Amino acid sequence: MIMNRTEFRQRLESEILVIDGAMGTFLIPHMPPGACVDAAGLDRPDLVRGGHEAYVTAGADIISTNTFGASRIKLQEYGLDARTREINRAAAALAKKAASGRGVWVAGCVGPTGRLVEPMGPLGFDETYAVYREQCLALAEGGVDLFLFETFSDLKEIKIAVMAAREGTGLPVLASMTFGDGYVSFTGTDPETAAVVLSSLDADAVGVNCSTGPEPMLEVLGRYALTTPLPIFAEPNAGLPRLQSGKAVYQVSPADMAAFGEQFAQIGAGLVGSCCGSTPQHTAELKKRLRGKRPLHRNVPSPLWLASRSRAVPAGSGLPFCVIGERINPTNREDLSHALREGHLGLVQNEGRSQAEQGAHVLDVNVGLPGIDEPAVMRKAVQALDSISAAPLSIDSSRPDAIEAALRETAGKPLVNSVHGDAKSMNAILPLVKRYGAGVICLAVGEAGVPKTAEERFSVIQAIVERADSLGIPRDRLICDCLTLTVSAEQKRADETLRAVRMVKEKLGLPAVLGVSNISFGLPDRSAVNAAFLGMAMASGLDAAIINPGDPRIMETVRAASVLTVRDRDSREFIRSHVRKKKPVQAGAPEADPAPDVFKKIAGAVLLGNRDEIEALVRQALGEGRAAADINELALVPAIREIGRQYDKKDIFLPQMILAAETMQKAVAVLEPHFGSGAREKKGTVVLCTVKGDVHDIGKNIVALFLKNRGFAVHDLGKDVDAETIVQKAAETKADVVGLSALMTTTMAEMPRIIRALRASQCGARVIVGGAVVNGQYAAEIGADAYAKDGVSAVERVNQLVQEAGIR
Repeated sequence: MIMNRTEFRQRLESEILVIDGAMGTFLIPHMPPGACVDAAGLDRPDLVRGGHEAYVTAGADIISTNTFGASRIKLQEYGLDARTREINRAAAALAKKAASGRGVWVAGCVGPTGRLVEPMGPLGFDETYAVYREQCLALAEGGVDLFLFETFSDLKEIKIAVMAAREGTGLPVLASMTFGDGYVSFTGTDPETAAVVLSSLDADAVGVNCSTGPEPMLEVLGRYALTTPLPIFAEPNAGLPRLQSGKAVYQVSPADMAAFGEQFAQIGAGLVGSCCGSTPQHTAELKKRLRGKRPLHRNVPSPLWLASRSRAVPAGSGLPFCVIGERINPTNREDLSHALREGHLGLVQNEGRSQAEQGAHVLDVNVGLPGIDEPAVMRKAVQALDSISAAPLSIDSSRPDAIEAALRETAGKPLVNSVHGDAKSMNAILPLVKRYGAGVICLAVGEAGVPKTAEERFSVIQAIVERADSLGIPRDRLICDCLTLTVSAEQKRADETLRAVRMVKEKLGLPAVLGVSNISFGLPDRSAVNAAFLGMAMASGLDAAIINPGDPRIMETVRAASVLTVRDRDSREFIRSHVRKKKPVQAGAPEADPAPDVFKKIAGAVLLGNRDEIEALVRQALGEGRAAADINELALVPAIREIGRQYDKKDIFLPQMILAAETMQKAVAVLEPHFGSGAREKKGTVVLCTVKGDVHDIGKNIVALFLKNRGFAVHDLGKDVDAETIVQKAAETKADVVGLSALMTTTMAEMPRIIRALRASQCGARVIVGGAVVNGQYAAEIGADAYAKDGVSAVERVNQLVQEAGIR
């Protein structure tokens, strides 16, 4: 019998549930090295069922299937992709047998594919959706009661996965992400953003798992608790492992884990479990401490939240005023119209970046032009903006296919601009809003067009709200536009708009937005009229406005009115803005950058990840007589170093870094034939691989890309590579450095074996190691020459190792 989501929620309200611990820790010691653990339900059903029964006996309320890596993409690494359905159904059936008659629920465990989703990687929306739908349907056929999505670090991937599960089965969904240093995922998502996006997708609970151990999760869980009203949960590792006598040993004991479990409950967790390195003993201690406890009641405000991949922005009464930048719109803009028709997104990126710097919290994106393939251009525009700005997007189009193209491409929670009050618009737009978890502007345009009076406009908006209610779209996804009409012909129009705003706020309790600039059409000094109207609207309760943040008068009004309407608490932002304006110019300021203009454009294209224009810019520089070596050393290398600096400071994250590296790669491809003898002088030779038994390669691939861009000869052996192959390739290529990656605790023990084999071969190569389970201390213990925490630091450390060896 399919479990009712209401039943699940009701039980969560009455008791704190304990989720089981790690199955890998239980199974792997009994399996051959490099075997597919997720297929153990077929090969060793007795062993898998024994693991489940141990956790049920320990007191778990929810046990999870042994299918974390059982997607078609992951199973393909073992040649088992054709058995995806069989493996998942069998795993679910084994767990159900262990849980039968014990009052224990079975969660279908689903993990990431190990590949990156566009624009960072090769996976498109449709393929990703199909992969997760296939796995979830198979688990549901096997009898799971709910789904547990674990250890996701890419917000876009888990967003698609949750959609596939929800639309394919209707079962409850627990959605969990993993966070690293600074409480961000490796693609740049923070806890608030994760909570906003996963909540908007109608998940039943939002959680954090894996990561570096239980203590950092206290911060993550606390930030969840303040952002989402949904139940929250935590499943920490038993700490980071240390290698002792060739085995990975975890540092957090069952008693320690239970003590953290109590702290999670005090923050508000309704479910608590454990992850890598944990055992049934950890589960037993958690159950002992949490038995009989009820989840903490949390009263969490529900404003309209919008989000990009890396930032969440709220809008509503008493919150900071939300500025929506209007400049990405080709109407009356010949330059932008021409760029869009040519498929060049550099101007879109520049507008997005400048508006964000000027104070826009959200970027409105309109690419509508006669004769243009609007869905395709909208998709490219969203990708381009995602690479340079953390601002959430407002998707501005009258075409449902263009809106959906943008919604499929957006990792976060965008705003749809807009839905009208006529049946055709509501039927086309509101289902998209519901499916993709977006916010939407309810525009007061009805079947008869633009209403004149405030009462008529309110009536249209009320009809849209009622239709959204009927579709199950929560009201915290709605914001209302009462229409701004020009006053040059009829001055009373302004008052009708303001009255309608007040009605929406007072009668519906919803946030309000206006496009301001229409008010002054046909009048001189439009900025003055716009600013005055904006101030009046903010006094009437306006929460957001679509405006030009590059207009100083408009932004001064926003800041001043925010003080007067108590949206700027203690006038902090108002004061900060004036401090910034009054900063004195430092004496002895450096002279203007002497670099040629085309070099600056090339560097800027790399920093923006502008893959569309980089090749033309490099050819322009060559056409101006610039030497290929100068273009590389004076434009490309400084840009990629700046990307590394920004990444280290967490000003940017993996998506921007990958796009910058790919942009530089395209530039180098154009330069390659012009490097004198036909190729750049190589800085050194590097052999890279993921070690035997490990099929993860995202981090290793990024390192390879950056090393190639910096002039190293790279021999990438791929993943699951044995020591003999590595030693042979190092000797054959006379490698200066060998880079080893491991992302699983079960494969990290392979690293010291490889290092011993390399030393014994006397090939002379230095060794650098990295991966999610590796740290500097471990690298030193196993005799590695260096450790790299990410792709950027890997390049610098390899460079140092080569220089130390006297090789340039």
